[in-house]
Amino acid sequence: PTMALQQALAASNDPGDTKHFIHEPDGETTPFATAIRRMQTKQHCFPTVTEEQEKWMTNTTLEEFCNNKTSDEYLELSQSVIKGLGYVHDDMTLAMDHNVLTMVWEMYDILPEGINLAAIMDQLFVRFCYNKTKSFKESDATQNDFLSVLLHTVDRVPAREGEESLQELLRVVPSTDGSRSVNVDAKELWLETEAILQDQKKLIDSLDVDQAEKDKMQLVLAPSSIDNDPGVPLDKNVYEMLVSKQKGFREDQTVEQRNELKNRIVRLGQICLVAHNNLQQPHGKYSALEVHFRRMFSNIKYSVADMMSQLTDQEDLTEV
Repeated sequence: PTMALQQALAASNDPGDTKHFIHEPDGETTPFATAIRRMQTKQHCFPTVTEEQEKWMTNTTLEEFCNNKTSDEYLELSQSVIKGLGYVHDDMTLAMDHNVLTMVWEMYDILPEGINLAAIMDQLFVRFCYNKTKSFKESDATQNDFLSVLLHTVDRVPAREGEESLQELLRVVPSTDGSRSVNVDAKELWLETEAILQDQKKLIDSLDVDQAEKDKMQLVLAPSSIDNDPGVPLDKNVYEMLVSKQKGFREDQTVEQRNELKNRIVRLGQICLVAHNNLQQPHGKYSALEVHFRRMFSNIKYSVADMMSQLTDQEDLTEV
């Protein structure tokens, strides 16, 4: 449903498209715009996607073709979706930060996570970058808080019955045995994120498209429908492993559980990689967030190395 975003981004980077080109705000030349113009002069590579090419990609599918059907309305549907999400204006000029939108486009295969990660971008910037010192940005406590917001958004796996939830571990809610009280700061951060996810769900629900298209953009585990509610108890294992810098898996975890945990951490690393590579470009509003995504990816890289060593170092059952 966000396919039209590709052509909108291509037009925003085309120096020959004076209506959509966004790298010269208020008509002032920027180093990035100059670099693009030089590239265009020598290579003639813009626009990278034309309107005609976008129509090719959004018209009749293979299944429709095999059934002797034609379809050309999906481009219009996709344009209405990205307008409704606030990504573009009515004239298809970008309404959000260019680098955030390229991040969303690159996460097309995990679209719900990309859309909701874009929704919390302002929160991440204000909480972890705006008027913050270098020592604050690089502290372990800040990194742990940053991880909790990320997992709240993109790793929505329900806690197993009888196990401590992520909310309990972070002290967003009191523990079931009453041994730990609520941490006011942690609860405030959690509820702030939950409210953003709730608003994003309502925005997607309000779009004038089929429910099947909305489902492609909604998180698998929906946020709470009640204000100031921490939502469904989420699994804590990814957070616990990365924060404690745990060397591999616990002895009580089965091979199936270990593989699932490994896959979730690898997926989180891929999300951090895409987010970092897009946001770190200097012409974006959120470039300061790159340090957090870079450190997070680095931590994940070492954790995955430990996990793979343990997963592949199994006893040879064929030995007699």
